[in-house]
Amino acid sequence: MPASRLARSSAWKIFVLFAAAALLATTGILLLVVDPGRSTPTTKPDTATAPPGSPSSTPSTSSSEPTPTSQDAAATEQEPSASGSVPPKAADTARRFVLAWASHDARPGHDVSFSDAGRRAATYATEELAAQLREPGDRSTRLWQQWLADKTRVTCVVDRVATPDGAPAATSERAYVRLLYTCTTRAAGQPTTRSHDQLAVEMHHAPAGAWRVAAIVNA
Repeated sequence: MPASRLARSSAWKIFVLFAAAALLATTGILLLVVDPGRSTPTTKPDTATAPPGSPSSTPSTSSSEPTPTSQDAAATEQEPSASGSVPPKAADTARRFVLAWASHDARPGHDVSFSDAGRRAATYATEELAAQLREPGDRSTRLWQQWLADKTRVTCVVDRVATPDGAPAATSERAYVRLLYTCTTRAAGQPTTRSHDQLAVEMHHAPAGAWRVAAIVNA
């Protein structure tokens, strides 16, 4: 082959190679322009962020309802009964007894002596004690006459019922009861006075099922 023809053939091959290289470069640039995201790495979703509406992994420190404390729980517990270990029915009879025994009414048409209170209290006593309560008392006749003149009325309320200190615990047949009570005395033309007193009684459970006062331990 003549030298001039060989040179032209070589030059043509070099031109074709440069053209192919230019075409490839142009294609790459076009791809980057059209789809730039292909050069950006895909970002994984943040797994630390909980989706809307899902419960948080960390418990909330606030609440519409406060968490009860040990003191609150203690405050909600029922306080000890004032009657302590005294059977409820025995305590009720003892209350009725002392209210009848300690209350008086010297107004016209009511009590005629101190013994009327004893007779009212006898309703809540055993037969033996009831007989003693119905007997005329040895309280001063002169004091009662003064009460009649002043139209004196004594009303009482029981403040507390409990087992006396040192007394045996109540059983199904016997119980000892201490009653603390307040009496209010009203007399015509005189200021109202109040006094505090207490009475201890021995209660027996009658065969019929009712509790009765069997003895006055201290008066």
